[in-house]
Amino acid sequence: MEPQQGGILLGGVPVQDVPFESLRRRVGYVPQEGFLHDATVEENVRYGLLEASLEDIRQAFVDLELLDWVRSLPDGSATEVGERGSRLSAGERQLVALVRAWIRDVDLLLLDEATSAVDPALEVSLRNALNHLLEGRTSLTVAHRLSTAEASDRVLVFDKGNLVEVGNHHELLAMDGVYARMHADWVAGTATV
Repeated sequence: MEPQQGGILLGGVPVQDVPFESLRRRVGYVPQEGFLHDATVEENVRYGLLEASLEDIRQAFVDLELLDWVRSLPDGSATEVGERGSRLSAGERQLVALVRAWIRDVDLLLLDEATSAVDPALEVSLRNALNHLLEGRTSLTVAHRLSTAEASDRVLVFDKGNLVEVGNHHELLAMDGVYARMHADWVAGTATV
């Protein structure tokens, strides 16, 4: 879909002028539910970069502070994940998807509700891994969790399909609009838990 107004530029170049293969190499995607193949953790990470060595994969777990987690699995990175990752929790599947994105070393990372299905036991690990993954690269994050929005440099607030507010967390709170109301509701909801 082409923009109705304005344009999308990548490095100053209109996105429609960027060769697809170049775009594909430089953009990573972590969906809400990262798809895993019926293979090992290692093989699922390697789908991010087919030529990755075992040492590259191990280093990716180190870089994202996930080495202890992967070592805790029954067979470490050789653990079979089952069909669609059925032998892993939702949070563990997301950790594998993050390592897969990391190993690609992309410039632009698209995160589509990547933290929504995380079990509390893995939330800290996932947050740490995400912090490393996002460092030094541009990310576009779709999120309903306001904790994700709070940590973003720039938040675009949509209401009924329309862009209604833009700013960082503090600026949006000061606007006392849609975001501020959502944030107040979220804070009230978490305070009662």
